[in-house]
Amino acid sequence: MTTIGTRAPGIALTGPVAWQRTSAVGTELVFPGTAGAGGTAVVTGADPYTLDWRAGLDDDSAVTEFAASCKGAGWTRTLEMRRTGDGWVTTREGLGEAGPPPAELDPSALILLAGSPIFLFWAVRHLGLTIESGPVRVTAIRVAVPSLAISTGPITCHLVSANRLRVTGDGPAGTYELDDSGMVTYQPGQLRQVR
Repeated sequence: MTTIGTRAPGIALTGPVAWQRTSAVGTELVFPGTAGAGGTAVVTGADPYTLDWRAGLDDDSAVTEFAASCKGAGWTRTLEMRRTGDGWVTTREGLGEAGPPPAELDPSALILLAGSPIFLFWAVRHLGLTIESGPVRVTAIRVAVPSLAISTGPITCHLVSANRLRVTGDGPAGTYELDDSGMVTYQPGQLRQVR
């Protein structure tokens, strides 16, 4: 069982969750289920796109399957990933360059979809983060949008208070406000949960 801060373990999501992006005009809507979730994001601006994704989870909130389709003006890309005993099977298709996938992907790595806070919710639960546990360093597979390019590297997740998560790594650090279930509600300058 995972305890988030001082919260009770295993709080289930009971309906759709939405976030409004504040760094660009866009919204993501997620429909969680008992064994995973699916979501759709629409983002406008210089490079507008739509993103549809689905993720399968194991009993420890680790993503075991991931599929995404991203579409823009004159291009489309798809990515499918499935965890195996010794790595990940990855399939990519589409128009436009997303770059080659890394040669080997750590089978225990966390998947983080850029701009999608529910993946952090699952990471916190999977890692069993508590205030007392301190920072936890893990390997992450980052999926960029709209390219669906994947990269790997270490990240450090730290529940610095009952309602604040800090994530650092190869890219910019992020601080996230959490609700009592551990769901991201706000990231300054990036997104906020919509109710």
